[in-house]
Amino acid sequence: MSENNIPEGWKKVKFTDIAEIIGGGTPSKKNPEYWNGNIPWLTVADFNNGQKYVNDTELKITELGLLKSSTKVLKKRQIIISARGTVGIVAMLGKDMAFNQSNYGINAKNNITFNDFVYYILKCKISSLKQDSYGAVFDTITKSTFENLAIELPPLPEQHAIASVLSSLDEKIDLMHRQNKILEAMAETLFRQWFV
Repeated sequence: MSENNIPEGWKKVKFTDIAEIIGGGTPSKKNPEYWNGNIPWLTVADFNNGQKYVNDTELKITELGLLKSSTKVLKKRQIIISARGTVGIVAMLGKDMAFNQSNYGINAKNNITFNDFVYYILKCKISSLKQDSYGAVFDTITKSTFENLAIELPPLPEQHAIASVLSSLDEKIDLMHRQNKILEAMAETLFRQWFV
């Protein structure tokens, strides 16, 4: 350990040194040509469920809606974080999706880190992000919140080892969630057969 309590080989950096912050947007709800297309469009309701991955959205937009608004498309395995109201919900994308302005997209900078590791950094730093959020009505994270976020970054091989262990635990948790849903559905079916 060095004198500032960072393990040897690790370095203290700004979050914005290791990841790009991407803003979202909303196509006009007044124009029906922008909605009910085939591009998934994320709101926090789509990923506020404790799961690592978000694979679908309630709302979809069209190519025209994408073109005529400030929303952007995040790629599969990039990160989404809620930034307004319900602050600090984090997920990784299971496929390409657009997103609204109440969230930020996060993408790791190549050769420094990678998205799986950044996902766990964000999960670890949620309380710091919430402390730095502000707003008269809703708590809000801004881009400067990320600039003020300091993190301890290990060398890439250690990042891969850490992310690998945590990812395997998340996979087991996800499997248990799915098994629970199957068991709940079976129990409900049996209940209906017996009592309804």
